[in-house]
Amino acid sequence: MPARLRCAAAALLLLPAAAAAQQAAGTVAAVSGRDALAVHDLATGAELARFPVPVASSDVQVTREGVAALAHTAAGQVVLVDLAARPPRELARVPSSSLGATRPVHVYLPPEAGGRRLLVVLNDGEDARTPPGEDPADSSMLFVDATPGSPTYLRPLGEVRLGRGHHKAGFSPRRARAVVSNIGDCARVLTVVDYSEPSEPRAVRHFSAAEFGFDGSVPDRTCDPTGRAGVSLAPHGVGASAATGAVFHFLTGTGQVAAVDADAEPPALRWVRTSGLGGNAAKDLPGGAFVAVPQRAPREWGLRASGTPCQVGQLAVVEAAGPALAAEVPILYDGPGCARALADGPERFASPTYPIASPDGRTLFLQLGTLPAPRGTAAESRRLAVFDLSDPRRPAQLPSVEVGRGNAGRDHAMTGDGRLLLVPNALDDTVSVVGVAERRVVATFPTIGGPYRLGTFGPEGPSKPTGPATPAPGTR
Repeated sequence: MPARLRCAAAALLLLPAAAAAQQAAGTVAAVSGRDALAVHDLATGAELARFPVPVASSDVQVTREGVAALAHTAAGQVVLVDLAARPPRELARVPSSSLGATRPVHVYLPPEAGGRRLLVVLNDGEDARTPPGEDPADSSMLFVDATPGSPTYLRPLGEVRLGRGHHKAGFSPRRARAVVSNIGDCARVLTVVDYSEPSEPRAVRHFSAAEFGFDGSVPDRTCDPTGRAGVSLAPHGVGASAATGAVFHFLTGTGQVAAVDADAEPPALRWVRTSGLGGNAAKDLPGGAFVAVPQRAPREWGLRASGTPCQVGQLAVVEAAGPALAAEVPILYDGPGCARALADGPERFASPTYPIASPDGRTLFLQLGTLPAPRGTAAESRRLAVFDLSDPRRPAQLPSVEVGRGNAGRDHAMTGDGRLLLVPNALDDTVSVVGVAERRVVATFPTIGGPYRLGTFGPEGPSKPTGPATPAPGTR
């Protein structure tokens, strides 16, 4: 189908969405994809502005004032766009490092501390450029002033070097401290950073592989990020508990879930083991009593399999107090009762990525992206998994929501009022708008090529931020 007709057909999908349009009046969506950041009117799907971001970009976070911060990975910049302006306008392009760090990927909005708001940027660097045993010079954590009225508003404040990337960060809800994962580092699996003075952030504690039981005594107890001469711990998912103050990291290579008390002197570590492996996310549920940890295995196909037909991973739920494993249940591609084999179709690569809960914490939406596929092999997912978490110790899967075709680590964004969940469909060049209460797609609109990450801003405020612990329902 020609591109013009394809876009027109996609626009027609907005017709049954009158209720969604009413909810979204005045709200815009910033969508990051191949070579551009596009801003759309969420009520109509119309594109309002487009900003060039050649080659690779990643996270989009939106401040309370409507400033979208996009990690322009390929350029080593953070692109700042005013979504409250009409039309939306670019404010600045800020270098992601002054220390020679490269490849910004994840961007966070940590909790407000002492009346100061911050934007945090993690630079992954290039692991191959650092010889074994040496500290990377291109991996860092940058702090940017996000406090309106400040003389340094939207300017870098300070930066601290990190271990070998890729990185993710979780933030204490009680103190200006973060726990950062270093996916390729055995000496610094997790690093606690104190940013009480953001112009001079400092690492106050490193947790090594030995503190997770990998002391190097035998191959099965030896940390090796490559997995060839030992075990890759691969921390790659994070959340923070409003109930306990702990920061949780999921070690995707071992199934361990770490709980770090970053506020203690010195910071303290506990962890619990699950039976699952793989993944890229973890998320605290509202109130922080539980943490949801989607895992790629066991599954029907790939990653050592051992799952049932239709299974694309499992959901582990960890009780923050303890910590303790509260539940493990399979994730089925179509929803409860699905028993069809996926092994012959492109959906066999489907795997869970980012979870997000409804504002009341009773429903968990879980993106299904895909595992890496061999070149020339089709891999796609058309589902959003849904779980009833009314009792987090007994998660119950609900029918999956059919969305557009996506792959890789597909993201999502929930509007500030918690009514709509936006899902980018990288293989369709569209965005699906899911009604949180209805648990179905209420609108679809065409967007830029390869939509990957997104955020929203409107009268209800920004989309749910990444970084702060999620408060209990009814609290701020």
